[in-house]
Amino acid sequence: MPPKYIFYDLETTGRGKKESPKAFGTTPKWEQIMQIAAIVTDENFQETNQNINEFCRPRTSIISQPGALLTTQKGIKEALHAEMSSYELMKKINATFDEWKKDTQEPVFIGHNIIDFDESVLEYNLFHNLFFPYITRKNRGDTLSLARALYALNPSSIKTPLTARGNPSFKLEKLAELNNLPIEFAHDALSDVRTSIALTKYIQESDKDNWNQLQMTMNKEKAMNYVSSNKGFCYMTSFAGRVKLQALSMVCESQYSGWFHTIDLAHDPEPLIECSAEEFKKLIKKKNRYVICNQHPILLPGKIASNYEPYNEIGAEVLNERAKMVYKNKTLADKFKLMEIDRQIEKEEESSQDNIFPESKANLFTQFGQASDLAEFHEKETWEDKYKIALSIKDPRANFMLKRLIFDESPKILSNEDFKMVHRELHDRLVINQERPFTTIPEAMNYVDTEFTKLEENADEEKEKKLTILKDYNKYLLFLEKYFTNKNAEPLPSGPELAKIIFS
Repeated sequence: MPPKYIFYDLETTGRGKKESPKAFGTTPKWEQIMQIAAIVTDENFQETNQNINEFCRPRTSIISQPGALLTTQKGIKEALHAEMSSYELMKKINATFDEWKKDTQEPVFIGHNIIDFDESVLEYNLFHNLFFPYITRKNRGDTLSLARALYALNPSSIKTPLTARGNPSFKLEKLAELNNLPIEFAHDALSDVRTSIALTKYIQESDKDNWNQLQMTMNKEKAMNYVSSNKGFCYMTSFAGRVKLQALSMVCESQYSGWFHTIDLAHDPEPLIECSAEEFKKLIKKKNRYVICNQHPILLPGKIASNYEPYNEIGAEVLNERAKMVYKNKTLADKFKLMEIDRQIEKEEESSQDNIFPESKANLFTQFGQASDLAEFHEKETWEDKYKIALSIKDPRANFMLKRLIFDESPKILSNEDFKMVHRELHDRLVINQERPFTTIPEAMNYVDTEFTKLEENADEEKEKKLTILKDYNKYLLFLEKYFTNKNAEPLPSGPELAKIIFS
Protein backbone atom coordinates (compact mmCIF):
# COMPACT_ATOMS: atom_id res chain seq x y z
CA MET A 1 0.00 0.00 0.00
CA PRO A 2 1.51 3.41 -1.02
CA PRO A 3 2.30 5.69 1.93
CA LYS A 4 0.05 8.54 2.92
CA TYR A 5 1.05 11.79 4.56
CA ILE A 6 -0.95 13.51 7.30
CA PHE A 7 -0.04 17.19 7.17
CA TYR A 8 -1.11 19.12 10.24
CA ASP A 9 -0.59 22.46 11.95
CA LEU A 10 -1.63 23.94 15.29
CA GLU A 11 -2.40 27.40 16.57
CA THR A 12 -1.80 27.62 20.30
CA THR A 13 -1.96 29.86 23.36
CA GLY A 14 1.74 30.74 23.04
CA ARG A 15 5.27 29.77 22.07
CA GLY A 16 6.18 28.27 25.42
CA LYS A 17 8.61 29.13 28.22
CA LYS A 18 11.72 27.79 29.86
CA GLU A 19 10.85 24.87 32.11
CA SER A 20 13.37 26.12 34.66
CA PRO A 21 15.73 29.14 34.87
CA LYS A 22 18.71 26.90 33.96
CA ALA A 23 17.01 25.32 30.96
CA PHE A 24 18.75 25.87 27.60
CA GLY A 25 15.61 26.52 25.59
CA THR A 26 11.87 26.93 25.89
CA THR A 27 9.26 24.20 25.86
CA PRO A 28 5.71 24.64 24.49
CA LYS A 29 4.30 21.65 26.38
CA TRP A 30 2.14 23.77 28.69
CA GLU A 31 0.39 25.59 25.83
CA GLN A 32 -3.16 24.74 24.78
CA ILE A 33 -4.19 23.89 21.23
CA MET A 34 -6.70 26.49 20.01
CA GLN A 35 -6.95 25.36 16.37
CA ILE A 36 -5.93 22.29 14.43
CA ALA A 37 -5.98 21.78 10.69
CA ALA A 38 -4.97 18.50 9.06
CA ILE A 39 -5.12 17.16 5.51
CA VAL A 40 -4.29 13.66 4.31
CA THR A 41 -2.42 13.43 0.99
CA ASP A 42 -1.39 10.52 -1.19
CA GLU A 43 2.23 9.62 -2.00
CA ASN A 44 2.27 12.35 -4.69
CA PHE A 45 1.08 15.00 -2.21
CA GLN A 46 -2.34 15.29 -3.77
CA GLU A 47 -5.02 16.15 -1.20
CA THR A 48 -7.59 13.47 -0.37
CA ASN A 49 -11.06 14.15 1.04
CA GLN A 50 -9.83 13.43 4.57
CA ASN A 51 -9.34 16.67 6.47
CA ILE A 52 -10.28 18.58 9.62
CA ASN A 53 -10.20 22.25 10.61
CA GLU A 54 -11.47 22.92 14.12
CA PHE A 55 -11.25 25.60 16.82
CA CYS A 56 -11.90 25.36 20.55
CA ARG A 57 -12.47 27.50 23.62
CA PRO A 58 -9.65 28.26 26.09
CA ARG A 59 -9.38 26.24 29.27
CA THR A 60 -9.96 28.39 32.34
CA SER A 61 -6.80 27.00 33.90
CA ILE A 62 -4.49 27.94 30.99
CA ILE A 63 -3.39 31.52 30.41
CA SER A 64 -2.67 32.57 26.83
CA GLN A 65 0.30 34.70 25.90
CA PRO A 66 -1.18 37.88 24.38
CA GLY A 67 1.30 37.71 21.51
CA ALA A 68 -0.42 34.53 20.32
CA LEU A 69 -3.78 36.33 20.17
CA LEU A 70 -2.22 39.16 18.14
CA THR A 71 -0.50 36.73 15.78
CA THR A 72 -3.66 34.82 14.92
CA GLN A 73 -5.82 37.98 15.07
CA LYS A 74 -8.40 36.03 17.10
CA GLY A 75 -9.26 37.73 20.37
CA ILE A 76 -10.46 36.15 23.59
CA LYS A 77 -14.09 37.04 22.84
CA GLU A 78 -14.00 35.12 19.57
CA ALA A 79 -12.22 32.19 21.26
CA LEU A 80 -14.88 31.95 23.98
CA HIS A 81 -17.55 31.59 21.28
CA ALA A 82 -15.94 28.55 19.61
CA GLU A 83 -18.30 25.58 19.33
CA MET A 84 -15.94 23.02 20.87
CA SER A 85 -14.39 22.89 24.31
CA SER A 86 -10.73 21.96 24.63
CA TYR A 87 -11.58 18.40 25.71
CA GLU A 88 -14.02 17.94 22.82
CA LEU A 89 -11.34 19.03 20.38
CA MET A 90 -8.71 16.69 21.82
CA LYS A 91 -11.19 13.81 21.74
CA LYS A 92 -11.88 14.52 18.07
CA ILE A 93 -8.16 14.77 17.21
CA ASN A 94 -7.46 11.47 18.95
CA ALA A 95 -10.33 9.68 17.19
CA THR A 96 -9.62 11.22 13.77
CA PHE A 97 -5.89 10.46 13.76
CA ASP A 98 -6.62 6.92 14.96
CA GLU A 99 -9.11 6.43 12.12
CA TRP A 100 -6.68 7.77 9.52
CA LYS A 101 -3.90 5.50 10.80
CA LYS A 102 -6.15 2.47 10.26
CA ASP A 103 -6.76 3.50 6.63
CA THR A 104 -3.12 3.19 5.57
CA GLN A 105 0.03 1.40 6.63
CA GLU A 106 2.32 3.63 8.68
CA PRO A 107 1.18 7.11 7.56
CA VAL A 108 3.70 9.93 8.04
CA PHE A 109 2.68 12.86 10.25
CA ILE A 110 4.32 15.96 8.80
CA GLY A 111 4.26 19.75 9.03
CA HIS A 112 6.48 22.81 9.27
CA ASN A 113 8.57 22.93 12.45
CA ILE A 114 6.36 20.26 14.03
CA ILE A 115 9.20 18.24 15.58
CA ASP A 116 10.31 21.04 17.90
CA PHE A 117 6.88 22.59 18.47
CA ASP A 118 3.60 21.05 17.29
CA GLU A 119 4.49 17.48 18.22
CA SER A 120 5.32 18.48 21.79
CA VAL A 121 2.14 20.56 22.09
CA LEU A 122 0.01 17.74 20.68
CA GLU A 123 1.51 15.09 22.96
CA TYR A 124 1.03 17.17 26.10
CA ASN A 125 -2.49 18.27 25.20
CA LEU A 126 -3.41 14.62 24.75
CA PHE A 127 -1.70 13.78 28.03
CA HIS A 128 -3.35 16.66 29.94
CA ASN A 129 -6.69 15.29 28.75
CA LEU A 130 -5.67 11.74 29.80
CA PHE A 131 -5.32 10.31 26.29
CA PHE A 132 -2.30 8.25 25.23
CA PRO A 133 0.20 10.96 24.20
CA TYR A 134 2.30 9.38 21.46
CA ILE A 135 -0.21 8.81 18.68
CA THR A 136 2.01 10.21 15.89
CA ARG A 137 5.11 8.07 16.54
CA LYS A 138 7.05 6.37 14.77
CA ASN A 139 6.66 8.10 11.40
CA ARG A 140 7.21 11.84 11.57
CA GLY A 141 8.53 14.37 9.08
CA ASP A 142 9.29 18.07 9.18
CA THR A 143 9.17 20.37 6.16
CA LEU A 144 11.55 22.72 7.99
CA SER A 145 14.19 19.96 7.97
CA LEU A 146 13.45 19.19 4.32
CA ALA A 147 13.84 22.85 3.32
CA ARG A 148 17.11 23.16 5.23
CA ALA A 149 18.39 19.94 3.65
CA LEU A 150 17.58 21.15 0.14
CA TYR A 151 19.45 24.38 0.91
CA ALA A 152 22.44 22.48 2.35
CA LEU A 153 22.70 20.28 -0.76
CA ASN A 154 22.09 23.06 -3.29
CA PRO A 155 21.59 26.62 -1.97
CA SER A 156 20.47 27.89 -5.38
CA SER A 157 17.52 25.48 -5.52
CA ILE A 158 15.44 27.28 -2.88
CA LYS A 159 15.13 31.00 -2.24
CA THR A 160 15.34 32.10 1.40
CA PRO A 161 15.27 35.48 3.14
CA LEU A 162 18.23 36.40 5.33
CA THR A 163 18.29 37.03 9.05
CA ALA A 164 19.99 40.07 10.60
CA ARG A 165 23.12 37.91 10.93
CA GLY A 166 23.05 37.06 7.23
CA ASN A 167 21.91 33.47 7.70
CA PRO A 168 19.05 31.91 5.72
CA SER A 169 15.60 32.02 7.31
CA PHE A 170 13.13 29.19 6.77
CA LYS A 171 9.88 30.74 8.01
CA LEU A 172 7.05 29.11 6.11
CA GLU A 173 5.30 32.24 4.85
CA LYS A 174 8.57 33.76 3.59
CA LEU A 175 9.60 30.56 1.81
CA ALA A 176 6.17 30.48 0.19
CA GLU A 177 6.39 34.11 -0.89
CA LEU A 178 9.89 33.84 -2.41
CA ASN A 179 9.33 30.47 -4.12
CA ASN A 180 5.84 31.24 -5.48
CA LEU A 181 4.05 28.75 -3.27
CA PRO A 182 0.39 29.23 -2.28
CA ILE A 183 -0.35 31.07 0.95
CA GLU A 184 -3.80 32.25 1.97
CA PHE A 185 -3.61 33.63 5.50
CA ALA A 186 -0.44 33.78 7.54
CA HIS A 187 -0.71 32.10 10.97
CA ASP A 188 -3.90 30.24 10.13
CA ALA A 189 -3.54 26.51 10.62
CA LEU A 190 -5.39 25.42 7.46
CA SER A 191 -3.50 27.85 5.25
CA ASP A 192 -0.18 26.75 6.75
CA VAL A 193 -1.04 23.09 6.10
CA ARG A 194 -1.71 23.75 2.41
CA THR A 195 1.51 25.75 2.13
CA SER A 196 3.45 22.91 3.82
CA ILE A 197 2.05 20.45 1.29
CA ALA A 198 3.13 22.72 -1.59
CA LEU A 199 6.59 23.17 -0.05
CA THR A 200 7.09 19.40 0.30
CA LYS A 201 6.10 18.84 -3.32
CA TYR A 202 8.45 21.64 -4.39
CA ILE A 203 11.36 20.01 -2.51
CA GLN A 204 10.60 16.58 -3.95
CA GLU A 205 10.56 17.93 -7.51
CA SER A 206 13.65 20.13 -6.98
CA ASP A 207 15.89 17.25 -5.89
CA LYS A 208 14.50 13.94 -7.09
CA ASP A 209 17.93 12.32 -6.78
CA ASN A 210 18.07 12.90 -3.02
CA TRP A 211 14.34 12.76 -2.22
CA ASN A 212 14.30 9.09 -1.20
CA GLN A 213 17.19 9.76 1.19
CA LEU A 214 15.53 12.84 2.70
CA GLN A 215 12.17 11.19 3.30
CA MET A 216 13.59 7.80 4.36
CA THR A 217 14.43 9.00 7.88
CA MET A 218 10.85 10.05 8.56
CA ASN A 219 10.65 6.41 9.70
CA LYS A 220 12.36 5.73 13.02
CA GLU A 221 13.38 2.15 12.22
CA LYS A 222 14.91 3.10 8.88
CA ALA A 223 16.84 5.95 10.50
CA MET A 224 18.13 3.61 13.22
CA ASN A 225 19.23 1.09 10.63
CA TYR A 226 21.05 3.78 8.63
CA VAL A 227 22.96 5.08 11.67
CA SER A 228 23.81 1.55 12.83
CA SER A 229 24.95 0.17 9.50
CA ASN A 230 27.07 3.04 8.16
CA LYS A 231 30.53 3.62 9.61
CA GLY A 232 30.34 7.27 8.61
CA PHE A 233 27.47 9.47 7.51
CA CYS A 234 26.57 13.14 7.20
CA TYR A 235 24.06 14.76 9.54
CA MET A 236 22.41 18.10 8.88
CA THR A 237 22.35 20.52 11.78
CA SER A 238 21.23 24.12 12.25
CA PHE A 239 22.10 26.69 14.88
CA ALA A 240 20.99 30.35 14.91
CA GLY A 241 19.87 29.90 11.31
CA ARG A 242 23.20 28.57 10.06
CA VAL A 243 22.80 25.26 8.24
CA LYS A 244 25.72 22.87 7.99
CA LEU A 245 26.56 19.19 7.56
CA GLN A 246 28.54 17.21 10.12
CA ALA A 247 30.44 14.02 9.35
CA LEU A 248 29.63 11.58 12.16
CA SER A 249 30.29 8.04 13.23
CA MET A 250 28.10 6.09 15.66
CA VAL A 251 29.55 4.83 18.95
CA CYS A 252 26.51 3.30 20.67
CA GLU A 253 22.83 3.68 21.43
CA SER A 254 22.01 5.66 24.57
CA GLN A 255 19.58 4.67 27.33
CA TYR A 256 16.79 5.96 25.08
CA SER A 257 15.71 3.80 22.16
CA GLY A 258 16.78 5.34 18.87
CA TRP A 259 19.05 7.97 20.47
CA PHE A 260 22.64 7.40 19.35
CA HIS A 261 25.91 8.76 20.69
CA THR A 262 28.09 9.84 17.76
CA ILE A 263 31.41 11.65 17.36
CA ASP A 264 32.16 14.43 14.87
CA LEU A 265 34.96 13.24 12.58
CA ALA A 266 36.36 16.75 12.38
CA HIS A 267 38.16 15.78 15.61
CA ASP A 268 40.89 13.21 16.12
CA PRO A 269 39.21 10.46 18.21
CA GLU A 270 42.46 8.98 19.56
CA PRO A 271 42.72 11.28 22.65
CA LEU A 272 39.08 10.41 23.49
CA ILE A 273 39.84 6.70 23.32
CA GLU A 274 43.00 6.91 25.43
CA CYS A 275 41.81 9.32 28.16
CA SER A 276 40.22 8.39 31.49
CA ALA A 277 36.46 8.48 32.06
CA GLU A 278 36.77 11.76 34.01
CA GLU A 279 38.93 13.39 31.34
CA PHE A 280 36.49 12.17 28.69
CA LYS A 281 33.67 14.28 30.15
CA LYS A 282 35.76 17.42 29.52
CA LEU A 283 37.34 16.44 26.21
CA ILE A 284 34.10 15.30 24.56
CA LYS A 285 32.44 18.73 24.73
CA LYS A 286 31.47 19.97 21.25
CA LYS A 287 32.86 16.79 19.69
CA ASN A 288 29.80 14.59 20.13
CA ARG A 289 26.26 14.68 18.78
CA TYR A 290 23.01 12.96 19.73
CA VAL A 291 21.26 11.59 16.66
CA ILE A 292 17.60 11.10 17.55
CA CYS A 293 15.97 8.76 15.07
CA ASN A 294 12.30 9.53 15.72
CA GLN A 295 12.76 13.24 15.00
CA HIS A 296 13.32 13.06 11.23
CA PRO A 297 17.11 13.52 11.27
CA ILE A 298 18.52 14.41 7.86
CA LEU A 299 21.13 11.71 7.20
CA LEU A 300 23.21 11.69 4.02
CA PRO A 301 26.02 9.50 2.64
CA GLY A 302 29.38 10.01 4.32
CA LYS A 303 31.17 10.29 0.97
CA ILE A 304 29.83 13.83 0.43
CA ALA A 305 31.51 15.12 3.63
CA SER A 306 34.68 16.14 1.78
CA ASN A 307 32.60 18.67 -0.20
CA TYR A 308 31.96 20.69 2.96
CA GLU A 309 34.02 22.60 5.51
CA PRO A 310 36.01 21.64 7.54
CA TYR A 311 36.08 18.13 6.10
CA ASN A 312 37.33 19.24 2.68
CA GLU A 313 40.64 20.15 4.32
CA ILE A 314 40.84 16.89 6.31
CA GLY A 315 40.30 14.68 3.29
CA ALA A 316 38.40 11.45 2.68
CA GLU A 317 41.28 9.16 3.68
CA VAL A 318 41.64 10.63 7.19
CA LEU A 319 37.87 10.76 7.66
CA ASN A 320 37.60 7.07 6.79
CA GLU A 321 40.38 6.17 9.25
CA ARG A 322 38.67 8.14 12.03
CA ALA A 323 35.33 6.50 11.26
CA LYS A 324 36.93 3.04 11.61
CA MET A 325 38.32 4.02 15.03
CA VAL A 326 35.02 5.42 16.31
CA TYR A 327 32.41 3.08 14.85
CA LYS A 328 30.98 0.88 17.65
CA ASN A 329 34.15 1.39 19.70
CA LYS A 330 33.56 -0.41 23.03
CA THR A 331 35.96 1.82 25.00
CA LEU A 332 34.15 4.96 23.84
CA ALA A 333 30.77 3.31 24.44
CA ASP A 334 31.65 2.53 28.06
CA LYS A 335 32.73 6.15 28.63
CA PHE A 336 29.52 7.51 27.12
CA LYS A 337 27.46 5.22 29.36
CA LEU A 338 29.31 6.34 32.51
CA MET A 339 28.90 9.98 31.51
CA GLU A 340 25.21 9.38 30.87
CA ILE A 341 24.74 7.98 34.39
CA ASP A 342 26.54 10.97 35.95
CA ARG A 343 24.47 13.45 33.95
CA GLN A 344 21.25 11.71 34.92
CA ILE A 345 22.13 12.02 38.60
CA GLU A 346 23.01 15.72 38.15
CA LYS A 347 19.78 16.32 36.28
CA GLU A 348 17.69 14.77 39.04
CA GLU A 349 19.49 16.83 41.69
CA GLU A 350 19.03 20.09 39.77
CA SER A 351 15.51 19.43 38.53
CA SER A 352 13.11 22.33 38.95
CA GLN A 353 10.57 22.22 41.75
CA ASP A 354 8.00 22.95 39.05
CA ASN A 355 8.40 19.36 37.89
CA ILE A 356 6.31 18.37 40.90
CA PHE A 357 3.30 19.31 38.77
CA PRO A 358 1.74 15.99 37.71
CA GLU A 359 1.18 17.34 34.17
CA SER A 360 4.91 17.96 33.62
CA LYS A 361 5.95 14.61 32.09
CA ALA A 362 3.88 12.90 29.41
CA ASN A 363 5.63 9.56 29.88
CA LEU A 364 3.93 9.31 33.28
CA PHE A 365 0.82 8.20 31.40
CA THR A 366 2.13 4.64 31.22
CA GLN A 367 2.66 4.64 35.01
CA PHE A 368 -0.87 5.62 35.96
CA GLY A 369 -2.35 2.14 35.55
CA GLN A 370 -6.12 1.53 35.37
CA ALA A 371 -5.93 1.87 31.57
CA SER A 372 -9.39 0.33 31.13
CA ASP A 373 -10.87 2.84 33.60
CA LEU A 374 -9.28 5.78 31.76
CA ALA A 375 -10.64 4.41 28.48
CA GLU A 376 -14.09 4.14 30.09
CA PHE A 377 -13.76 7.76 31.27
CA HIS A 378 -13.55 8.88 27.62
CA GLU A 379 -16.40 6.60 26.56
CA LYS A 380 -18.90 8.00 29.06
CA GLU A 381 -21.32 10.52 27.57
CA THR A 382 -21.94 12.78 30.55
CA TRP A 383 -19.54 14.59 32.86
CA GLU A 384 -21.43 13.19 35.85
CA ASP A 385 -20.50 9.68 34.70
CA LYS A 386 -16.95 10.76 33.89
CA TYR A 387 -16.59 12.19 37.40
CA LYS A 388 -17.59 8.84 38.91
CA ILE A 389 -14.74 7.21 36.98
CA ALA A 390 -12.34 9.98 38.03
CA LEU A 391 -13.13 9.29 41.69
CA SER A 392 -12.06 5.66 41.21
CA ILE A 393 -8.62 6.51 39.77
CA LYS A 394 -6.05 5.70 42.45
CA ASP A 395 -2.92 7.37 41.10
CA PRO A 396 -3.00 10.84 42.78
CA ARG A 397 -1.44 12.52 39.75
CA ALA A 398 -4.00 11.17 37.30
CA ASN A 399 -6.76 11.79 39.84
CA PHE A 400 -5.84 15.48 40.10
CA MET A 401 -5.49 15.88 36.33
CA LEU A 402 -8.98 14.48 35.79
CA LYS A 403 -10.48 16.77 38.40
CA ARG A 404 -8.68 19.77 36.88
CA LEU A 405 -10.06 18.76 33.49
CA ILE A 406 -13.59 18.59 34.91
CA PHE A 407 -13.01 21.98 36.61
CA ASP A 408 -12.38 23.44 33.14
CA GLU A 409 -15.13 21.54 31.33
CA SER A 410 -18.03 21.10 33.78
CA PRO A 411 -17.10 22.44 37.24
CA LYS A 412 -20.64 22.30 38.64
CA ILE A 413 -20.55 18.53 38.95
CA LEU A 414 -17.49 18.50 41.21
CA SER A 415 -18.08 18.06 44.91
CA ASN A 416 -17.60 21.21 46.96
CA GLU A 417 -14.41 19.75 48.39
CA ASP A 418 -12.93 18.88 45.00
CA PHE A 419 -13.93 22.20 43.47
CA LYS A 420 -12.23 24.14 46.28
CA MET A 421 -9.14 21.92 46.06
CA VAL A 422 -8.64 22.58 42.33
CA HIS A 423 -9.56 26.27 42.68
CA ARG A 424 -6.98 26.70 45.46
CA GLU A 425 -4.30 24.89 43.45
CA LEU A 426 -4.93 27.07 40.39
CA HIS A 427 -4.79 30.20 42.54
CA ASP A 428 -1.36 29.18 43.77
CA ARG A 429 -0.22 28.39 40.23
CA LEU A 430 -1.69 31.29 38.30
CA VAL A 431 -2.13 34.28 40.62
CA ILE A 432 0.94 34.22 42.87
CA ASN A 433 3.70 36.14 41.11
CA GLN A 434 6.51 33.59 40.92
CA GLU A 435 8.46 31.75 38.24
CA ARG A 436 6.50 28.94 36.60
CA PRO A 437 7.04 26.83 33.47
CA PHE A 438 3.69 28.12 32.16
CA THR A 439 2.27 31.62 31.71
CA THR A 440 0.75 33.12 34.87
CA ILE A 441 -1.80 35.92 35.14
CA PRO A 442 0.75 38.54 36.36
CA GLU A 443 3.08 37.60 33.49
CA ALA A 444 0.30 37.86 30.93
CA MET A 445 -0.64 41.28 32.28
CA ASN A 446 2.96 42.43 31.90
CA TYR A 447 3.01 41.07 28.34
CA VAL A 448 -0.18 43.02 27.60
CA ASP A 449 1.43 46.24 28.83
CA THR A 450 4.47 45.55 26.65
CA GLU A 451 2.33 44.92 23.58
CA PHE A 452 0.34 48.12 24.26
CA THR A 453 3.59 50.11 24.32
CA LYS A 454 4.80 48.55 21.07
CA LEU A 455 1.55 49.42 19.31
CA GLU A 456 1.58 52.99 20.60
CA GLU A 457 5.17 53.56 19.50
CA ASN A 458 5.01 51.92 16.06
CA ALA A 459 2.85 52.30 12.99
CA ASP A 460 0.69 49.25 12.38
CA GLU A 461 -1.99 48.86 9.75
CA GLU A 462 -4.11 46.78 12.13
CA LYS A 463 -3.41 48.88 15.20
CA GLU A 464 -7.03 49.43 16.21
CA LYS A 465 -7.95 45.78 15.89
CA LYS A 466 -4.92 44.74 17.94
CA LEU A 467 -5.65 47.34 20.61
CA THR A 468 -9.18 45.95 20.95
CA ILE A 469 -7.80 42.41 21.27
CA LEU A 470 -5.42 43.54 24.03
CA LYS A 471 -8.07 45.53 25.91
CA ASP A 472 -10.47 42.59 25.86
CA TYR A 473 -7.75 40.21 27.00
CA ASN A 474 -6.71 42.51 29.83
CA LYS A 475 -10.33 42.56 31.01
CA TYR A 476 -10.40 38.74 30.85
CA LEU A 477 -7.19 38.52 32.92
CA LEU A 478 -8.52 40.92 35.56
CA PHE A 479 -11.66 38.79 35.80
CA LEU A 480 -9.65 35.57 36.26
CA GLU A 481 -7.36 37.17 38.82
CA LYS A 482 -10.35 38.25 40.88
CA TYR A 483 -12.04 34.87 40.40
CA PHE A 484 -9.08 32.76 41.54
CA THR A 485 -8.40 35.10 44.46
CA ASN A 486 -11.97 34.72 45.73
CA LYS A 487 -11.95 31.88 48.28
CA ASN A 488 -15.74 31.61 48.02
CA ALA A 489 -15.87 31.46 44.22
CA GLU A 490 -18.63 29.50 42.51
CA PRO A 491 -18.25 27.33 39.38
CA LEU A 492 -18.09 29.38 36.17
CA PRO A 493 -20.19 28.82 33.05
CA SER A 494 -18.33 28.26 29.79
CA GLY A 495 -18.22 29.71 26.31
CA PRO A 496 -20.65 32.48 25.34
CA GLU A 497 -22.17 32.53 28.85
CA LEU A 498 -18.77 33.28 30.36
CA ALA A 499 -18.09 35.91 27.70
CA LYS A 500 -21.39 37.57 28.59
CA ILE A 501 -20.43 37.75 32.28
CA ILE A 502 -17.01 39.24 31.54
CA PHE A 503 -17.83 41.64 28.71
CA SER A 504 -21.46 42.61 29.24
